[in-house]
Amino acid sequence: MKISFTPFDRDKNTQIGISAEEIANYRENGYHIIRGVLPSEDTAEYLRLVENYVRTDRHEKDRNYPEPAKYTVGGNTMAKPGLASIAEHPTVVDGVESLLGAPAHLTAYVAYVRTPGNPGGGTHCDYKRWRPAGSSMNWIFAIIPMNDFDEEFGPLLVSPGSHKLISRIDPHAPILDVTAPDKDKMAPFIDPGLKTGDLLLMDGRTWHLPPPGSATVNRCGFFLKYCAANAPPAAGYFPYTNAAYHAMSDAGKRLIPIHFDDPINSARLLIEKISEAEPEFLLRRCAETDSWELPGGEALEEEERVGWDIGARIGALQSIAGKQLQVDEIPWMSYIDDIQSDGGVCRVYGYRDTDGNLTSSVQELDHCAWFTASKLRETLGEDHAVHAIVRSWQRRDIVRGIGKAGRQSKQQFN
Repeated sequence: MKISFTPFDRDKNTQIGISAEEIANYRENGYHIIRGVLPSEDTAEYLRLVENYVRTDRHEKDRNYPEPAKYTVGGNTMAKPGLASIAEHPTVVDGVESLLGAPAHLTAYVAYVRTPGNPGGGTHCDYKRWRPAGSSMNWIFAIIPMNDFDEEFGPLLVSPGSHKLISRIDPHAPILDVTAPDKDKMAPFIDPGLKTGDLLLMDGRTWHLPPPGSATVNRCGFFLKYCAANAPPAAGYFPYTNAAYHAMSDAGKRLIPIHFDDPINSARLLIEKISEAEPEFLLRRCAETDSWELPGGEALEEEERVGWDIGARIGALQSIAGKQLQVDEIPWMSYIDDIQSDGGVCRVYGYRDTDGNLTSSVQELDHCAWFTASKLRETLGEDHAVHAIVRSWQRRDIVRGIGKAGRQSKQQFN
């Protein structure tokens, strides 16, 4: 069976139309619902596809489907026939971009299957500094049920206005940070009454609760995440494969921010020192190659079991750079770019030493030195990749957030 809608193309499709009043309500409540986005024949086909792939392509390899559990079909599994099209549905994309106020990037492709007897989940929000899917400063959840999310299948409850429990500390800072949530101010949870084929657009910081149901068949839905293109995840983008990219239509490919088949096998850190003149950046002299380079090196995945939400290298890079620079801990990092390197991809992060603590710690190291942009060109040559990294880091149109390792951030935000 063929899905009935055509791929999204803003040049050929008029905007679906979310009114100014609806946008204002979204800003106040943290969610917006569009009813009946998918017809029944489309939801039936997607349900068939997901239940087919969950048997062989689920991420939970340690569980025996269909024992009671939540199973995931997501990430690069979207390259399987029939799956990718939901991520570029015209109503989904237009609604997301209308509420983001910017073009969107797909940060997480997920379909969840809850089998009968699954206990549901706890109260939470999905802003997570340590994960690619949840560490953008401007992102949206797009949730599309393949069953009615009611008392039988298990509703999805939301707390109106709870996205405001986390607030920006300094909205004018070049790298944004947020407070821990004030949960004492959380409003009571409500059931928005999601039906099969509805679309719930939810701020990434809105708190929600998925209690269990009593159904004797699977509960299924798509849980897609999109960030504004100018607000990349602080932990770095999910690494889409070339197959996932090419599974999208020509118009929809713009939603996939990065794609490659090589592994992310290293990470580097651009450290900026604030000075009264012009910014300076730290390089270390590598003894093995006798050359200047950014701190970093081989870096492994932090959370390999979360197959649809991988790519963060902050924890590994903290450990590597900390040893190289002889500092206890670099407190945070923010994703800049991915660079092709020998045998793989190097994920690059940035850190701004605003308080001078790191600067004072490394100034006595004879294998480290600070370079202005012009000195970098003189030392490394005009074609070195670090110049593009510096230019990207200094862009003022990019909204960057604080990224942290899981061991740091989980303790602060749980």
